Amino acid sequence: MEEAQKGFNLRVTGDGVAVLLDCDIITDELDSLVVALGKELKKLDIKKPPDRKKLKEQLNHAAEENPHLVDFVLIKGKPPVPPQHGRVDWADDFFNTGFVIDNKTGRADYRQKAAHESVTKGTLLANQIPVKDGKDGENVFGKPIPAEKPIEYYPKVGKNVRFNLQKNTYSAETNGRVRLVNDVLSVDEVYVIEENVDITTGNISHTGAVVVNKDVLNGAKIEAVGNIEVYGIVENAEIRTGGDLTVRGGIRQSEDHMIVVEGSIHAKFIDGGYIQANGDIVVESEIVNSTVKTLGSVIIPSGHIVGGEMVVLKGIYVGHAGTKSNTPTKLVTGENFSIRNKLSLRKTKIKRVETELAKLKFFMNKLMTNPESISAYSQEEYEKKQDRVSEAEQELQGLIEEMEAIKAEALSDAKDLIVVEKALYPQTTLYLGDKRLIVDEEYSGPIRAEIVKGEIKLN
Repeated sequence: MEEAQKGFNLRVTGDGVAVLLDCDIITDELDSLVVALGKELKKLDIKKPPDRKKLKEQLNHAAEENPHLVDFVLIKGKPPVPPQHGRVDWADDFFNTGFVIDNKTGRADYRQKAAHESVTKGTLLANQIPVKDGKDGENVFGKPIPAEKPIEYYPKVGKNVRFNLQKNTYSAETNGRVRLVNDVLSVDEVYVIEENVDITTGNISHTGAVVVNKDVLNGAKIEAVGNIEVYGIVENAEIRTGGDLTVRGGIRQSEDHMIVVEGSIHAKFIDGGYIQANGDIVVESEIVNSTVKTLGSVIIPSGHIVGGEMVVLKGIYVGHAGTKSNTPTKLVTGENFSIRNKLSLRKTKIKRVETELAKLKFFMNKLMTNPESISAYSQEEYEKKQDRVSEAEQELQGLIEEMEAIKAEALSDAKDLIVVEKALYPQTTLYLGDKRLIVDEEYSGPIRAEIVKGEIKLN
């Protein structure tokens, strides 16, 4: 409420927690200001407004610091006390997705993860922090402001993890490596292979974590429930893991070899092959002629992406995109690769129902143009056709709504952003959501490609 003729502006905040005042305090006119404010507070129906004496003291004290009041809190309600959400307090940094930083150079060492994954039997993993209700507040009108409801998040107990009901703690039941995937906390027993994984060792399948101290070579297969760590290279091999994959030497694959990872991937380089992950893909030097799909981000801030295709949900961060020799390179972000099959199935169903519906409507329209033909046609059959038209329309609408719901859920974490730190080269095609931009000249970084007013802009 603005009172220009009285020289003040008195208003209640949107949440009702405070009454704010804008005015210039003139000592000789303070008494009349207090009277006017009292009347306005009464009009606003403020509960328990200060009396004139207290109001005058409050304004006098404020004027000593600054007589020009802006957003001055004249009356304050009681804000709600937030709840304590149920969560876990981790005993160590088990899940840090970053890398150790060299103190001298300030650079990340992509060969050494910052997370402390290895634990021994009996190690405390986490404490449960119990929920605690908040307290309702009260606005300046005397009405309650409900406190937020507490949220409870505790991971489920997985393999080799013990939960103590008396102490509300999680601890390791064996030596191994900590893993948290799909809200399940596990400790994976570690299978260490000191030699190359190749035809001599045979394929590896393990219910825990796998550490290969040398290379994984041509034709080898490794499947693990937990994390896989390779100290050498992965070359023309098949790898599947329910955890993270770390390859200190790098990945070199032909087109017909696949790596599928539930967690994240960290590697020195990726050259060729099909690479799929649900978490971030972090690479030190380059990704070359590869098909890479992830529900996380692709992060290669000092390196190159050359050729191939990236299909990424949460953004691409790269040093160089493409090459001076104009190698076609496709960068797609803001897309969830995992929903393609779901959408494809529903698109097929929609096309089938649309075809059937079109035929039914054509037939019904033909009958309607010649009503006498209805009597020749079975009335019962005619009514069945009418019922089927209604059913098909409902089925079609349901399938369309399902598709929209799948898209909305799958893209809730989407990030339409590509950051190129050093250089963006011609023949690099950028896809952000459903927008496309073919780069036709060389740009020096840093560059942010993002959607501005419905189009991809390079800023």
